[in-house]
Amino acid sequence: MPINGRYYDWEHITIQVNGATLADVLSIDYEDSEKVNPIYGKGRTPRGYTKGNREGSGKLTLLREEYERLGDPFGMKPFDIVVSYAKEGSTSTDTLKDCLFTKRSFGGVEQDTEKVTVELEFVILGGIERS
Repeated sequence: MPINGRYYDWEHITIQVNGATLADVLSIDYEDSEKVNPIYGKGRTPRGYTKGNREGSGKLTLLREEYERLGDPFGMKPFDIVVSYAKEGSTSTDTLKDCLFTKRSFGGVEQDTEKVTVELEFVILGGIERS
């Protein structure tokens, strides 16, 4: 629900990795899913279902300077990523539990570039908690 007509925007978001607030973040994307298996019996439509594994993943795009402050992304133990959405006394938080970086990509390394970026992909082992 917007407060006084204002929706969340980039200035309302704070991102923490392993307890440290990141300042030079360009974007974060994350998702989770849960497998649902339909169970068939007589007829062509499912009679019920079972649930399978949950999985989560995401990617974080940083300026090169922020990436360097993180240290070795593949040497980190499982860590939480906390994404907080706060405005005018209201805060909503997504905690991505037990994450590990799985891939890094370097971009913007060209003549006359405005910024040099690093994209880090990660897996979410412990799920996403909302509060």
